[in-house]
Amino acid sequence: MAPFYPQSFPITWHLGELQPPSTPHAVSASLPTWESVIRWSRREPGVVDKVKGGYPRFYIHKTIQRLGQKVLLQLNISNANCMIFPSSGSASRCIEYLYGKTTPENLRTVSFSISEPSPEGLSPEEAKWACFEAVIYPNDLQPEAMAFWRQSGDGISSRHAEYVLSLTHQLKPRENGCLISYVDSVHQAAYQSPRLVSGEKEKMFIRSFIADLATSKEGGSLTAHDVFLFPKGLSAIYAVSRVLRSMALCGQDSIVVYGFPYSETVKCIELTGWSQFVLHGHGSKDELDILEASLASGNRISALFCEFPSNPQLKSPDLKRLRDLADRYKFVIACDETIGTFVNVNVLPYVDIVMTSLTKIFSGASDVMGGSAIINPRSAYYDSIYDSIASLWEDTYFPLDAVTLAQNCTDVVSRVKNCSRSAVAMANLIHMHPLVDRVNYPSLVPTRHLYEQCKKPDGGYGFLLSIIFHHSDAAAMFYDNLEVAKGPSLGTNFTLAIPYALLSHFRELDWAASYDVPQHIVRISVGLEDTEELLRVVRRSLERL
Repeated sequence: MAPFYPQSFPITWHLGELQPPSTPHAVSASLPTWESVIRWSRREPGVVDKVKGGYPRFYIHKTIQRLGQKVLLQLNISNANCMIFPSSGSASRCIEYLYGKTTPENLRTVSFSISEPSPEGLSPEEAKWACFEAVIYPNDLQPEAMAFWRQSGDGISSRHAEYVLSLTHQLKPRENGCLISYVDSVHQAAYQSPRLVSGEKEKMFIRSFIADLATSKEGGSLTAHDVFLFPKGLSAIYAVSRVLRSMALCGQDSIVVYGFPYSETVKCIELTGWSQFVLHGHGSKDELDILEASLASGNRISALFCEFPSNPQLKSPDLKRLRDLADRYKFVIACDETIGTFVNVNVLPYVDIVMTSLTKIFSGASDVMGGSAIINPRSAYYDSIYDSIASLWEDTYFPLDAVTLAQNCTDVVSRVKNCSRSAVAMANLIHMHPLVDRVNYPSLVPTRHLYEQCKKPDGGYGFLLSIIFHHSDAAAMFYDNLEVAKGPSLGTNFTLAIPYALLSHFRELDWAASYDVPQHIVRISVGLEDTEELLRVVRRSLERL
């Protein structure tokens, strides 16, 4: 299916509709009103029942749900639940996480694979991707299992599940290496999946393309060898965090997160099990002074994580000063540049690892997940980091996901530039309104000069902004009247808005507010619609306040 490109307004879809519509693997679903976001966050049945999809780490795709149901049926299990993973490594990490929540005898891992010899007409590559792991656990552990799924990014993708479902009649379950009894599902309804290709050519293209985008005079030349692909952006962060903890630079099991990152990033890094985790969530000069004083007094850290710029505050960290501290006190800097993009900014001169959610504007089409990690060849720790990641890395990026991403990403440069031009115009329009307290956008926040230290000569200020109104009523009214798509995710080809804190921090609103992310913040990811038409839509919403 070709990527969705918006043609005109309004693009408002009914509650729960996939965004874009008629896209079976869409990573967003419509939450068109302020009240619908609150009710979704409460998981009220009247809303949940209408939602046809969602962001895949928060909403288990219906195809994956069907695969899980089929597993339980085949194993004749009626009093437990399961999560589906693409590899034994990811399943083992889930089991390890759940061990702390129950006794080991309540947990099982069942491996499904093609019976040997492989059926006629099935290539070794097709047989390889038919394999999967099912982690089975008591029903009362569903919240904990879902937490791991959400925070690790390790779960199977919907395209992978679709492919597996088309072959379940040929799969055999094994536990501890031994074939186990199962209910034959030959009479179950058949599922269709597109013909599988290896995806190796597409994966190499994506890695090479990322390397080309990130290459610069200041940061040096990169090749595909320096780029690792992951099934999701958060699975890249999870892998990097595990690697940095295993390296234990300076003999320390300690990490700092500088700035207020995306909601699940903190939980993902904590999931790794660091003994000491410090959040400097304001990303301020004062907090940087505190960090420097701590290091100068003899405290040591293994790594520092940051975003450039942060989501949703759009603040930029002082990467030059952080680099100086890292060189002086021997720690690794890992930076998520998803919001900044390879097109607009160049962070590589200052960091050791660059992570990106390729799900967002790199794809743009809102129909595939992906993530990457670049290891900076100029990093003093390049060999150690590279070898450590290579030792744990598994190729779990499903080929048809890679094919889709490769198709979507080819015009990312022009899309980023177009979205950035519209976003700066929108930010400048909104921040003048009397009911608006402030607009968070890289060119309007106090850290503009820090953003501009890394801004490419022909780069813009990005596609993302967030609005803080003086009063929550104005925020809700603005959101309800805004005639754009509304729901989770960002970086889509179409403009997409969401009350960020209500969706991402619903059960910790006071904590988020303490870091300047109040419950009435509205985040807008600006898309490819005509700039003037987009500004007219925003003006209409502001006029109704």
